Amino acid sequence: MSIEVLDPRFDAEPVYWRRLLADAGLRADWAWDVLCEQAWCARTPWYLTVSLDGSRPRGLVGAAWVGARTRRYRFTASPRGGGFGGLDIRAPGSNAFPAWWFADLGDDAGCQELLRAYLPTMRRLLGVGLKAALIRQVPEAALDVVRGRLRVVRETEPIARIVTERFDSRADWFAALPKQRRMNLRKMFDAVDEDPRVVVEILRGEAVDVVELARLLRVNEVKHRDVPIVPLPQFVGYLRRLLAQPDVFVLSYRDTGTGALLGAGMVFDHPEWPLGRSWSSLPVEDGGRRGLYFHFYGELVRWAIAEGRRGVVLGKKMSRLKASMGAELLPQYAVAMPVP
Repeated sequence: MSIEVLDPRFDAEPVYWRRLLADAGLRADWAWDVLCEQAWCARTPWYLTVSLDGSRPRGLVGAAWVGARTRRYRFTASPRGGGFGGLDIRAPGSNAFPAWWFADLGDDAGCQELLRAYLPTMRRLLGVGLKAALIRQVPEAALDVVRGRLRVVRETEPIARIVTERFDSRADWFAALPKQRRMNLRKMFDAVDEDPRVVVEILRGEAVDVVELARLLRVNEVKHRDVPIVPLPQFVGYLRRLLAQPDVFVLSYRDTGTGALLGAGMVFDHPEWPLGRSWSSLPVEDGGRRGLYFHFYGELVRWAIAEGRRGVVLGKKMSRLKASMGAELLPQYAVAMPVP
């Protein structure tokens, strides 16, 4: 077994990368050209560590190096970590999925492999300056593996997903919801569906005006500044690469009178669990329309049923609201630990 540690800013796409994405079931934000663009737009250097059996990839871990020089408004510049810091093991795009995959995950979802093989490998690469690691998206089944002396384990926001394979139509999904939620949603959905001023479309990403979409997505980013380190805005270059991927769709709402993009959300397709990501809409006071956020989830359900998917992943945030729309909540944990 051999190990490669890659930096998308400087390394060319490995010959095995597309096979790795297919084997691991990874979505559009792991495509190499998307990773390259994301890495140059990040605050911190990124490392992609791949374990290989000959030429066949058997494992992947993505992590950001967070050092003393990391700042909110500073972009990454150094080709390597250096100094003192730690690894933030998190996915490069959506935080709805772990940043690692192993061919033989086991009951602990691969967490034992992170501790046994990955962290010692990175310590050898980065040296004694690597002092700590933060592992995100740890499932409940792996808690016994990650607990230990000097380790801090905390529950984070759960991942919401709606299982759609048991429904034949959106009406079946409606029927499974609590009565009050069902009545409210049906009223909102009918209002949008019957409004001649609103056209709803599911478009391939490459057909979308990237500048228009980026401008709309920034509306939502400005509204949700409730985290210690404010997320960077949507960069047009990154978004253009992402929308060009064949498994990216955009569910859009447009005003037929003014031509304004009222709301939009990206969908990362997947054979079993597509992901609804990056929703944003115009405020009502700026010409937007009420009810589009809820309608977006209804359209995701309708689309997932029509495409024969097991379900759709709704990500984090607003867990109680998503649960009221029939989503199951999957517990997630984070562990902070020293790297000896």
